[in-house]
Amino acid sequence: MRFAHLVSGIVAALALGGLVASCGGTAVFDAPDPKACASGHGCPMVACACGDNSVILDTTCESGDCQPPESVCNDRCAAFGGPLRAFATDDDEVPVPACDTFCRRLDTNGCELGCDTLFSECLAPQGCSPEASAFWNCIVTDAVLTCQDNFVRAEGCDSTSMGVCSK
Repeated sequence: MRFAHLVSGIVAALALGGLVASCGGTAVFDAPDPKACASGHGCPMVACACGDNSVILDTTCESGDCQPPESVCNDRCAAFGGPLRAFATDDDEVPVPACDTFCRRLDTNGCELGCDTLFSECLAPQGCSPEASAFWNCIVTDAVLTCQDNFVRAEGCDSTSMGVCSK
């Protein structure tokens, strides 16, 4: 009798495991961070210049709501000398020069969600100011990138030249 209960328990556990694994696409259960938003959320990406000269890149979307960029930067820069300044994109479609290279770098550096950590779609920019171009060139090619709590921390770039390119 015990053997039958053991076998039925194993079968039930496997069946339940199959049900759980088959529920794909739910941001709450599938995302490495339960507060992460699903792709296409519409919230801006924010870049925060921190007091230790690093830059934090993150989405403003948390638990399905767009948070104020200042609030995101206050939280993300708290351990890095506090926030100095920030900029945010208009929405979750972000123009980044050499986007494929940038996204590959995030994957290579162990960012679980890759570019989805920051935005829903990466676009080729239609134009960049010289400052924004220099900033993104550094981020894409030279910065030391690390992922922490599903945000990206970049070190080694001039945070005074942060800017957004145009779509």
